[in-house]
Parts: sequence; C-alpha cells; structure tokens
Amino acid sequence: MKSVKQHRAAVIVMNVVIALLCIAAIAGYFLAPLFSIRVKVDLSAEDLKSMAGNASFEGVEVVYPDPDPVDVELSFRTLDFVTPVLSGDPFGSTETLISDKSDELAASLTPVIRVTVEQVAEETIKDVIKEEADKIVNDQAQEVIEEFIPEVTEEETKTILEEAEITESYIESKTEEALKILNSESATISDVQEFAVGTVKEVYEKLKGTGRPEFEELIFDAETEQDVRDVVRENLDAITDELGNLSTDEVVDRILEEIAAAMDGSGQQGSPVASLSASDAEETASDAETKLTENISASIKNALVTESNAQVFFYVTIGFLVLTAISMLSWLYLLIKIFVKGFTLNPAVKLKAPILFLGWLPALVFFIIPTAALMIVNALGGIGALTGGNFTLIGGVSFFTSGIYALAAAVLLILLFIPYAIIRKKLKLELTPRVTPQEEAAYIAANPALISEQPVVKEHTVSDEPYTADVAPAAEQPEQELPPEALNEDAPADGGDAPDREGE
Repeated sequence: MKSVKQHRAAVIVMNVVIALLCIAAIAGYFLAPLFSIRVKVDLSAEDLKSMAGNASFEGVEVVYPDPDPVDVELSFRTLDFVTPVLSGDPFGSTETLISDKSDELAASLTPVIRVTVEQVAEETIKDVIKEEADKIVNDQAQEVIEEFIPEVTEEETKTILEEAEITESYIESKTEEALKILNSESATISDVQEFAVGTVKEVYEKLKGTGRPEFEELIFDAETEQDVRDVVRENLDAITDELGNLSTDEVVDRILEEIAAAMDGSGQQGSPVASLSASDAEETASDAETKLTENISASIKNALVTESNAQVFFYVTIGFLVLTAISMLSWLYLLIKIFVKGFTLNPAVKLKAPILFLGWLPALVFFIIPTAALMIVNALGGIGALTGGNFTLIGGVSFFTSGIYALAAAVLLILLFIPYAIIRKKLKLELTPRVTPQEEAAYIAANPALISEQPVVKEHTVSDEPYTADVAPAAEQPEQELPPEALNEDAPADGGDAPDREGE
C-alpha cells in the first residue's frame, strides 16, 4: 500500500508538469506570431544610388557607401487568420488583412531605409568636411601667397608651402581634427568656424616663419577672421539645421524624398522638405519619411490586393487554422484527461497524442520544412543564384512560428515519457484486484450459469495385469462412517423416541 501511495504521488507531480506544458503550448499560439518571416536586405552602393535617383542638392555631392545589412520582418498572428473566417465577408476581410499588413510592412521598411540613408548622409557630411579642411589650408595659403607675391609661379608656390611645412600630411592631420569635431555628440557650425579660424591663424604663422621678407607684414586681422567664418557658414549651410547644428536630417530627407518619388512612379523630384529641429526629430517623422511610407504601402497594395489573391490567401488561411486547431486540440485533450483522472485512484494517462505529430504540426509546416528547404537553396548557391540574380540583395531569410513552443513542449513530453510509462505500469499492476479461492467459489455459486452442463468424461488406462487393491495400513486407513442405524440399534425405524433401558 505504501508503494501505491508513492507511485501515485509521483504520477500526480508529473501530471502537474505535463498540464503546465499543455497550457504553455496552447497559450504560445496567442502570445507570439503564428507565422513570421524575416528577410535580411543587403544593399550595395549602386542599389542606394539607383533608389535615390543620384540625388544631389545645393552643390553638395551625395556619397553612397555600401550600407550594413538590415532586417525586414512580416508577421501574422493567430487572430489575424481567425477574423476573416468568422466575418460575414471572408474575401473582403482577407483583402483588408492584406492591406493592413502592407501598411505594417511599409511602416517597418521606412525606418530601415532611413537608417541606411543616414549612413549615406554621414559619409556625405564627412566628405564635405574633408573638402572644407582642404580648402581652409590650401586655398587660404595660396591666396595669401598670391596676394603678397603677385607674380609667383606654381613651382615657387609649392616651394614656399614646403618651407612653411604646409604639406599633405599637415592637411590630413587637420582633416582628422575636423572629423573629430563632426563625430562629437553636439557638433555645431560654430565649432567648425572656430576650427577654421584657428587653422588659418596657424597657416599665417607658418608663412611668417619662413623668414621671407614678403610675409613680414602678414597679419590675421578681424576682417580676415570674419571672411573665414562666412565662407565656412556658406559651405556648410546645406547640412546645418535651424539651430546651427551639423545635422544629417537635411541630407536624409532629400534622399528619402527622391526614393519616395521613385516609389510613386512619377520620377519627379518632390517639393523641398523642411528638415527637423533637434527637439522635433525624436517625436515626429519628417514629411519625406511619411511620404515614403505611404508610397511603399501603395506599391505593395497595388501588387497584392486583388480579388484572386484574396481568395487564394483565404484558403491558405483556413489551412493554417486547421493545422493550429489540430495541435491545440491534442494538447487540450491531454489536459482534460489529466484533470479528469486526477480524482481517481489511478491518475496516470497516455501521452501519445501530442507527441505523434499532432502537437507540433505548425512547427513542422511553418518552421522545420521551410528552414530545411532554405538550407538546400543556400547549398545550391542561394536565392540570387537560383533566380538568375533577380534577388541578389536578399542576404538571408529566416522563419519563426509560435508552434516552436508546442514543439519544445513535445520534446519535454518525450523526455518524461519513459519514466512516466514505467511508474504508470507499476501503479496499474499494484491496483489490479487479486481474487482468493473462497471468493472464486462464492462467485461461482452465485453464478451457476458459469458451470458447464456437459458431463465430465474421464479417461482410464486399460492394463492386462491383474487388479490389486491398494490397502493402506491400519494407522493410515480412514475411519469408516457407520450408518445411523448402527449407532443406535434401538432407534425406531420411524424416528420415534428410543425405549428406556434402565430396567434392563
């Protein structure tokens, strides 16, 4: 009896674990996307340049680097598939679902594109700063030399610059200083102006240090300083916001505007876009970004939102729901069995239903099979190679489904299966009723129909030897029972009272 209690307690504990697995598997279908696909987009500099229409503005040439790969994800939840099936207009609801997903995809694509374009803007600004540093040093030095030595030749200018140690390495060092200013957290045009003024002063000192008599009267006065500041502001105005901060917003907005125009199909450059101030950038998207989102969404809808596509997608939706329903019902069936048998003497149940495919069908269809197929495609050269180079910008594809939680629960159930089955078998044997001979005889007496009416025939062996009776020893011979008449000779035959023998 003690072992029965121990085994029953062990089964109950494991039943609690199994019930939690069932609940987690079912809840997972509603807490995470039923199906999700993530695409890694790997754009090249030429791709960006083509998308932006080779944008340039206000004399600033846009520099297109090879951007880092970005991820784009599209997800569908279980309730997204349930709504069209339960609605009165299934095909219309499916079109609405596709339209909504197009808006979601466009909204997720726009920030990704903006991040990519920001890399373009940063490279553009760096290029502008490099050019500005070169102009500050070379142009100012040559301008001073030509002013104080009117008929100087190119060779003489080169010689003077070498004497003043205004070389390529010096210009590169000044460029690095300018880039450090750019990379600071709050770079402003005033910082660049101060850098430019200090550099020009240094150039003047270097020219005076050559010892040439022409530069003895060389003075860096207030007028020259203001001229340097004006030149810097004029050259950097295109990449400066309203507060005077060096900002990528202006460059980014212009490129986004060009991409939005290309998505619109008009091929025309949009109207000028006001760049964002530092206070607005964190809260409000620019007009160019909003326009880009709208045009991307419209392009996707034009390609997908059709009556035939809605019908096909609706039937696919039904298939997805059937697979999910089978999985959830198998886990629910096991959960109900555990609850019902938990109040019986033997609470053990069979665990085969969720393990044998039924519990993890969505994981098989939405994750295992697509991932295996993608591995085969990658082994054959990738999506770009198989499509003739049409999708070379796709750097990778990955899949996800909430059915993975049910798959994990099924794996844990498999690990519990062997010890659970052993304890379940022992408990079953311990609870099997044992019938005593007395109980069997009483049962047969109460059920005479169980006794066969056919006579029992015994077989005997015939022998030619004479018969010899086996007489047991006297001590072993059983006492022979005497008939009642022998026990009382005087007993009347009719059963009356025996005669009185006292007088005899």
